[in-house]
Amino acid sequence: EAEVDQMVLPFPVLADYCLLEQKGRVIFATHGHHYNLENPPLLQPGDVLLHGHTHVPAWTEFGQRNVCLNPGSLSIPKENSPHSYMILENGVFYWKDVDAIEIYHTRVL
Repeated sequence: EAEVDQMVLPFPVLADYCLLEQKGRVIFATHGHHYNLENPPLLQPGDVLLHGHTHVPAWTEFGQRNVCLNPGSLSIPKENSPHSYMILENGVFYWKDVDAIEIYHTRVL
């Protein structure tokens, strides 16, 4: 995120990444301008790279059973993608289209 974002938020957003654990797997969450499919972090087989830098929803397999997920963008979607966001609930990622008010893709962890 940008420094201006940090100035208005009461929680830290300027770290390069954070590590989350879900169902025994690591989710490497990052903005995407440093770590992405062209420059992936070191991951164990089955771990997840999560970033949103491109503003384009994605679910791309790579490496050793790894997956790169991108929620898209609520405010500035690119490449004719929907105004979307993603949630993780009980080991399932859900991509939701705000305009259509529906889930348009799921991915089980």
